[in-house]
Amino acid sequence: MEEIRSKIKKILEKKKIEAKKLSLLAGDASNRKYFQYFSSKKNYVIMYDNDDKNLKNFIKVTKILKKFVVVPSIIHDFSKQSILVLENFGPTKYSEIITKKNRKKIYMLAVNTIFDIQKIRNSDLSKYSLNMFIAESNLFFDWYLKNLKSTKIHLFKKEFNSLFKSFFSIIDIPQVLVHRDFHIDNLFYISKSKSIKCGLIDYQDAVVGPCTYDLVSLTQDARIDVPKQLEYELINYFLEANLKIKREDFMLSYNLLAIQRHMKVLGIFCRLSLRDNKDQYLKHLPRVKKMLCENLKKENFEKLNSLLSPLLNHVRY
Repeated sequence: MEEIRSKIKKILEKKKIEAKKLSLLAGDASNRKYFQYFSSKKNYVIMYDNDDKNLKNFIKVTKILKKFVVVPSIIHDFSKQSILVLENFGPTKYSEIITKKNRKKIYMLAVNTIFDIQKIRNSDLSKYSLNMFIAESNLFFDWYLKNLKSTKIHLFKKEFNSLFKSFFSIIDIPQVLVHRDFHIDNLFYISKSKSIKCGLIDYQDAVVGPCTYDLVSLTQDARIDVPKQLEYELINYFLEANLKIKREDFMLSYNLLAIQRHMKVLGIFCRLSLRDNKDQYLKHLPRVKKMLCENLKKENFEKLNSLLSPLLNHVRY
């Protein structure tokens, strides 16, 4: 970490940018690093990522989103040196300000922001393909079930992939721009000049995909319990704004993508622990497993439930 901090300081000095203090911000589940950088006048956020593709994607998606929603301004583009200097939204992250009193208000604001994102057309982004969904859900078999014999894992994976494909082929809902990681640690409550907005970060993996995906990420969050009543209200609010979407089509997609996303998250959180020695995400496994089980019990998913539920009960973390 000190090596990265030293590299950033040298780059800023070379660019003749004053940096009185450089402090590490809480990171995310990726290899990306964030620092808060203080000058005599303002403080900014520095994103460090030595994956050139990620930074290019971040810049690209920022340009796409900024006309429709609130995203951090790129103050300095030093992507050739692996860093971007970004606007700092301040201490208003959803996960830090949420209370029982303001919860419904800020969640409704987040859903309105999903609506704004979904207005974007001709974004030139990749499609959230079936192969991408399959690759993500396979993380569950590769990492959550890592202790099982590889031959068993292969059979479970093959059966799941076949079932998922059969559901995916019949889903008929609008394809829109998808943030792809729309959860409380990536949302900010921003109040400026009598205007209240929901600010977004970590959108570099945005794609074009099912209109249900970001809502699932918000209402079935791995990091926090969202009351069921609020989840139902947000689903209804979404459907009231999208009257052309049939409820049964929407709920089939919603529940299927919840299953897929929870499997992906279980795999990622276990990989972070086993491969990267990041154990802090393991505390969320019980919540994610519970939500996965709830979705598997929904109508139409009997075969998926028969396949996956015994595996969830078999593995302990």
